[in-house]
Amino acid sequence: MRPVLCNTLDCGGGAAIAAHRLHLGLRNLGDDSILAVMRQSGDSPGVHTLTSRVRRTIQPFIRQGERLPLLLHPSRDRTVLFSPSWRPSAIHRSITALYPDVVHLHWIADSFIPLHSLARIDAPVVWTLHDTWALTGGCHILKGCEGYLHGCGRCPQLGSGVGADMSSLGYALRKAAYKRLNLTIVAPSRHLELLATSSPLLQRFPIVRIPNGLDTDRFRPIDQRLARQILQLPQDEPLLAFGAVAPGRDPNKGFDLLCAALRELPMPLRNQIRCAVFGGSVAAGDVPLPVIELGHLHDDVALALAYSAADVFICPSREENLPNTIMEALSCGTPVAAFRTGGIPDMVGHGDNGVLAPCYDVKALAEGIAWLVQCPPDKRYELRTAARQKALDEYSLPDVARQYHDIYLAALANIRQAM
Repeated sequence: MRPVLCNTLDCGGGAAIAAHRLHLGLRNLGDDSILAVMRQSGDSPGVHTLTSRVRRTIQPFIRQGERLPLLLHPSRDRTVLFSPSWRPSAIHRSITALYPDVVHLHWIADSFIPLHSLARIDAPVVWTLHDTWALTGGCHILKGCEGYLHGCGRCPQLGSGVGADMSSLGYALRKAAYKRLNLTIVAPSRHLELLATSSPLLQRFPIVRIPNGLDTDRFRPIDQRLARQILQLPQDEPLLAFGAVAPGRDPNKGFDLLCAALRELPMPLRNQIRCAVFGGSVAAGDVPLPVIELGHLHDDVALALAYSAADVFICPSREENLPNTIMEALSCGTPVAAFRTGGIPDMVGHGDNGVLAPCYDVKALAEGIAWLVQCPPDKRYELRTAARQKALDEYSLPDVARQYHDIYLAALANIRQAM
């Protein structure tokens, strides 16, 4: 079995991490998996760059050219990503040259595989949804918009008041491209599964739910005192952890909500707690308690140490699919505090392996954090044990890889039956 997994990058960002982990899991299973990317940063086996050196050099200009029509929408929301996909491309030929049994799409925006090429892939296609781009006219997060249910247009993220805008064009291009595909949709979370089943673009295809996976041997509980000693963190003070790519620059990651929640903590507790932040620098002056910046943690061992050192991992995101950070924290036995949004309720059981607050209710989030920090040792042990067990039961990479292998076989069987 040769699945060709396609993702814009092999490293950096949640989708790249999930795709790369699955690629390694499939190869360990015995599949001849290939991870095809536009830009390669790592050196893992089986990773292929589909674009030439010249193409990668001029890629920023290609991206800007594809985004030129967005100039028609000067009032668009620039805090979120809108990815047009309208230009011609022949990258499907590079994919075909890899002789795939199945083409498995992940995050293909940023001018990697435009809809023009997507429609010309001559193999069964499996598409794992890491956001909403496949079912909208170009938006990666919905922010409450339901335009995808009726063809987009008047896109609030574009600041558009007309029906014939870039979002309606993108929707029409998707509708035409999908007609040519033998497509299976994979939703990592119940949230995206529900969106896919309600989407006029995707609901006619088989839709299955498979969570992302990770190596639970790499992400495992480490003695907390040892982890803190290695990372030079204080030993006898409650420690909260927060991690994201550029947490201070991406509003969706909820750094402002985190700061607001920490301000709601009772003062005696605030005087005791420290906060460790990794994945990017933050405006430490906004955090109402001492901050320890761990910076970018580039390997799984360092990440496992950071999670294990923490008493609580906080994910204050506004919208999420199935966050790798929560999965990693749980696998390290660290309880999680988060909002009840997106796929997070699939992962965090309130009072079981963490706490869930109503969306954006910073006071409720603060109460949950305080409860996790102050719970007695026997309850803390239960929380940590349940967190680890959740990861072992649902996110073990070999199990996830086998589920995908079965999906590939089913997609191939459907092709043969149609012949």
